[in-house]
Amino acid sequence: MTLISDQVSTLANIDVHRGYEPGLIGWVGGLNGSYYAEVWGSGAPFEIMISREFCDFVERYDPQKDLVLSAHIDGVLVGSISVLGCVPDQHGAQLRFFLVDPKYHGRGAGKVLLATALDWCRERGFRKAFLWTVDNLPQSRRLYEKTGFRITERCADDRYTVPRDNLKMELSLV
Repeated sequence: MTLISDQVSTLANIDVHRGYEPGLIGWVGGLNGSYYAEVWGSGAPFEIMISREFCDFVERYDPQKDLVLSAHIDGVLVGSISVLGCVPDQHGAQLRFFLVDPKYHGRGAGKVLLATALDWCRERGFRKAFLWTVDNLPQSRRLYEKTGFRITERCADDRYTVPRDNLKMELSLV
């Protein structure tokens, strides 16, 4: 596990760091909890689930196979994305824990994080990338579709305090 992040790039006044940095685990869990409580009424079970899954990911993080990126504007952590490089039976890289603080929406942090993560996947020879999102998040879906992701699966899920339709979206990287 990389304990201290390194700066990957500075684009459009957005600094992108790779690797774990102090406070990132709490930030990912907390922002997911507060954001999704507001947009679709999730509760503690969702925040606990995301926090637990992110903790598990960071605990077994291997910088040769996985990626953690965080975006900073004027020194403030505003977004993150992770790539699980070795996903059994999926033959691709899975994007996870992708979120930008709503106070910073529209400033390009999401685009920069997504592009940086996908470039990393291409450099490592992944043939596709995939992610799971929920229906009724139009900003996220628009970003994914503009990037070339397409819905390949839809399934109901009630783990998030309120029932949602999960969407699996895939992008060919070749």
